[in-house]
Amino acid sequence: MDYPGFASEMQKLLAEGYDELLVDKFTRGSGTNEPKGILTCLSANTNVRVRAATNTGAISAADPYNLWQAVPQRNRRNASWLMNVSLNNAVRQLGTANVYHATTVTLPEGAIEELFARPVYESPYMPNLTTTTSATEGYIIAGDFSNYVIAKNGGMSVELIPQLFQQNTAGSNIGMPTGQRGWFSYSRIGGSAANDLAFRLLVNT
Repeated sequence: MDYPGFASEMQKLLAEGYDELLVDKFTRGSGTNEPKGILTCLSANTNVRVRAATNTGAISAADPYNLWQAVPQRNRRNASWLMNVSLNNAVRQLGTANVYHATTVTLPEGAIEELFARPVYESPYMPNLTTTTSATEGYIIAGDFSNYVIAKNGGMSVELIPQLFQQNTAGSNIGMPTGQRGWFSYSRIGGSAANDLAFRLLVNT
């Protein structure tokens, strides 16, 4: 009653949170009671790893070429790239010295939008460029993302809980109304790679 637009504001916030949660889970979800992220799938498959030219936490001009070449030809036709913004920044700077064949993107352009004429997408849930030497530390994914399957039963459902009740087992008011209302939202959705070999993962070592 004190906030007439509360319901519409909550709808917007829940939708934004749901979309962000899906980006997270489709990237690095464990697969246990949640979608299995594409990074999780590929990190566990030694057949799709492409080792970076250096394990010092740097990207070299050879890395995008080697990763792209490792993607099977039939999957390159509909391929795209996925990486963290720190990797995008590292790749965009490859041509700033003498490596004129590598990618150079000026600051006003914001980011690399294409590599090898294929779209580049950013996920904040992909690893940053670090000095980690883990064999499964995935930097960049390239491949045909139609081989990552998402199964869902409708969208997100939201229900109003008209009364919340005291749950403090230590007090005497357990089970009494708190004078609050709540929102309960849920979704039935899953995801996993149907064919890991349609992708390649650039790893640190």
